[in-house]
Amino acid sequence: MASFKNKTRDEIPTASLLAQLKPSEVNENHHPGWETWQCAFAPDESYFAWSCGNRLVTLVPWNRCKSTLASTDDTDDEGRKLPHKTITINCGSLVKSIAFGSTISDKKHLSSRAFWTHFSVSKDLVLATGLNNGRIRTWDISTGHLILELMDHRSVVTHVAFAPNGSLVLASVSQDTTIKFWDLNDDGNMFKTLKMNGKAVYSCAWSPDTKTLATVGMCTSVYVWDTSTFILKLRLTGHKHDVVACEFSPDSCLIATASWDTQVFLWDAHTGKKLKCFGHLFPPPRLIYASGANGTWVRGLSFSPDGSHIATVADDGYMRFWDILSEDDPVAVGTVEEALCCTYSPSGRVLAVGLKVVFLHQV
Repeated sequence: MASFKNKTRDEIPTASLLAQLKPSEVNENHHPGWETWQCAFAPDESYFAWSCGNRLVTLVPWNRCKSTLASTDDTDDEGRKLPHKTITINCGSLVKSIAFGSTISDKKHLSSRAFWTHFSVSKDLVLATGLNNGRIRTWDISTGHLILELMDHRSVVTHVAFAPNGSLVLASVSQDTTIKFWDLNDDGNMFKTLKMNGKAVYSCAWSPDTKTLATVGMCTSVYVWDTSTFILKLRLTGHKHDVVACEFSPDSCLIATASWDTQVFLWDAHTGKKLKCFGHLFPPPRLIYASGANGTWVRGLSFSPDGSHIATVADDGYMRFWDILSEDDPVAVGTVEEALCCTYSPSGRVLAVGLKVVFLHQV
């Protein structure tokens, strides 16, 4: 079995390592609870956040002008000093998911600023953390103070995602089999619950136009929901093992899904037609092998902000960058052992990969 379709590893360009982040307490003897289950960049690229072990989330100032950590270079393009205060938040329980929310749309400012009846924030950014105890906590980025605690899930909150339109509507999914929607502008009111198939839900993704939400979990299907009616719009079938990650393209036209069956599929978000398959093991495994322990489970994926590439991480120890127009070999690779997730920076210049420790790769 091979990791690449036509080329050898040495024939594919290598992504360069930009930085490596480690929890201050971590040592060579890894213990459960120190995994980086998720990492995220703030929409304005002012911070990079990562679940850095056990109950902690660290927010590291990011130099968006130079696409590096502010601790490495704290001046902008005009030589002005940037703030570089690192914030560490103790969330009180193992952190399984994190997401930034903003009162500013990805495309334009809202006409009114978000507010809470009993709580307030001092900046436009908030951070949501999905916890192992089934709770969601939201935090003021500038102070690190707790804003709201959202309680309705009955098991691990596996993923959280804010609507990208600045509304501060939060979607969450859980091992309790439910998908929930919360309105942080209404004191965190939980206003809708959906169920996918009665099994654990692993991940969710908003379309950039916020009209749809994709969810995946302990099954081989992808569920696409209309977020105005909360009716199931599409059910995409084709994977042979659990689907663990999903993401929309920046124009909301495509959905990428990653599965433990060693494959990433690219779908038409409007018709549900499967368009591309990016394989991570060759020849492709047969059904009995694809649906079991095959050594090449794909763990995470991320769409580049320009929509031209997809990054993936898998259990075979490789991070891959794919041109969405080609199903051949990836255009670049990197070596990352025990990767759990990956995410592009909003500028598309950097990819962060979460492992037992975090790596930042130059794209």
